[in-house]
Amino acid sequence: MARPMGRIVAFAPEIGGIDGPVGKIARKIEELGNDVWWINRNGFDQPLNKVEQETVAKIERGAFEWRELLSGARWLITAGPTLISGEDEQAVWSAALTFSELEGTLNALIISSEETSFIPIWTKIIPRIRQFHIIGLTSREIKQISANEEWTMPHNREENMKTLERIQQKTLIPHLVARENSEGGWSADAHSYGISETENSGEDGISDWLGKYIHGLIKHGHGTDASLKSLEDARK
Repeated sequence: MARPMGRIVAFAPEIGGIDGPVGKIARKIEELGNDVWWINRNGFDQPLNKVEQETVAKIERGAFEWRELLSGARWLITAGPTLISGEDEQAVWSAALTFSELEGTLNALIISSEETSFIPIWTKIIPRIRQFHIIGLTSREIKQISANEEWTMPHNREENMKTLERIQQKTLIPHLVARENSEGGWSADAHSYGISETENSGEDGISDWLGKYIHGLIKHGHGTDASLKSLEDARK
């Protein structure tokens, strides 16, 4: 199968993953005109617009030919719920990250945790943290990281910005993006050049918001101006 160069690959190996946060991000990015492919639980990939509801009950680790699946791919998008799904799902996710490094594919991850699932997800992300180019999270997850690190809890926008920068400086994630959408809210990107922020994050759910942000980086690049432009695009 001919796989186009520069495509975006989406992978959520848990049952129903196509309907989860990765699927929503993928659909938004495709809607904005990008070439997006989906990796199914059976180890085969196909353009997102050809994917139907997945029916594979058991995932097989050995079914994934990662060099082929990621050859020429620019981005790999995954999500936190994979890390609390099952042992096989976690294993294929881990292999995907390893091969993405070898193939030069950038990793974007949305944490997408619930109140009780954050710690199990975050503790499995931390050992692989340097493999990610983008991590997307919410203001609640910023607070949960603060609690986990035993830092002072942020209570307002300014404190959230400082905490986001602190997390980025500790983890060295190139783009650590976050948003709060209540009462107008805000969005921010703590990156290698400092921090970019906007007054609000729009009305979309976080998956659609992150999809628009990633599309913005693809369009604008990765510098300080590109980060701010991407945040502004994401809130529209």
